[in-house]
Amino acid sequence: MKYTRADFEALFNSFDYDQSKTIEYTELHSFLTKRGMQAKPELLREYFQKFDRDCNGKLDVDEWCKMLEQVFK
Repeated sequence: MKYTRADFEALFNSFDYDQSKTIEYTELHSFLTKRGMQAKPELLREYFQKFDRDCNGKLDVDEWCKMLEQVFK
């Protein structure tokens, strides 16, 4: 299945609990855990470090989309 940027942006909005226009590690981890998905904390941190271009500890929508483009490549 091919995902579009609009798909990634919609997912971003569902992860962004505090509507800050960024996703923090804790939001991503909480979202996955609440849905019964197991994600290794070290893997999530690795992705955050790799795609957090401005090194602020958060992913904005562009960083998020780049990450998911890589994941679903």
